[in-house]
Order: sequence, then C-alpha cells, then structure tokens
Amino acid sequence: MIPLALDTNVIIDLIRGRRPEVRARYDAQILAGRPLVASLVVYHELQYGAFVSADPKRRWNATKAVLTDVAIEPLDESDMLAAAMIRSDLKRAGRPIGPYDVLIAGQAANRGWTLATSNFSEFSRVTGLTIEDWSADASSRKP
Repeated sequence: MIPLALDTNVIIDLIRGRRPEVRARYDAQILAGRPLVASLVVYHELQYGAFVSADPKRRWNATKAVLTDVAIEPLDESDMLAAAMIRSDLKRAGRPIGPYDVLIAGQAANRGWTLATSNFSEFSRVTGLTIEDWSADASSRKP
C-alpha cells in the first residue's frame, strides 16, 4: 500500500480539531491500515509552530498525540536531488512554490508517496506528484 504523506496543514487541522472532515479522513486511513508518514521538514514546521505558540508545552503535547500513528521520515540525497529538480522546473515555468513545500514535494515524489494537503494550489504545480486534496473546498474542485 502506498504511504500517505501528511502535509503540515493537515496535521495542524488534526491538532486543532476544527475540521471534522479531516479527522474522518485521517481515521479512515488508519482503519484501512494505510501507512502514514510525514517529512522531517513537516516535523520541523510543527516544532516551530509549537515554540511560537502561547503555550508551547501544551501545543507540543497535542502535536505528539497526533503524530503517534505517523512515521517521521528523514530526507536523503535522492530526496534532495528530486527537490532541486522540481524547484528548477518550477522556476523555469515561472511558478515557484515555497522552499519548505519544495522539499516536502521532492521527498514525496521521489518516494512515490501520495501527499495529503490543504494546499492544493501550490502542490498541484509539481509534475509527477500524487496529491489528495484535504482542503475544505475539495469537494467542489473538479478532478
């Protein structure tokens, strides 16, 4: 089964608990036995978010609770090469994405993961990346 890589925004939705449809999708993946992963870049973004929050300890504990079923995957040289190629392709096309997102996309594309994100507009620019759109308006988006 192809792993599902969770983007930072999906994990934040799970931490905050404000979007029950995201929790339902997450729970369905766990029940189906699908491997869940997150890039070390996502882990970094979550740590930063906890550190700058009003209550860092509470926020980090909530984050760790969500990450219980998620394997944190470090990047390797082939992930970095894929990210560099994606970044150069997007720059040439005049459609760059954020530096952390290009690392997340490079790792997911390199490893053949599907990326669950609420940032469809940014990640959809990456050729060869399989995306699941977990945004609030995903049901209204045409395939």
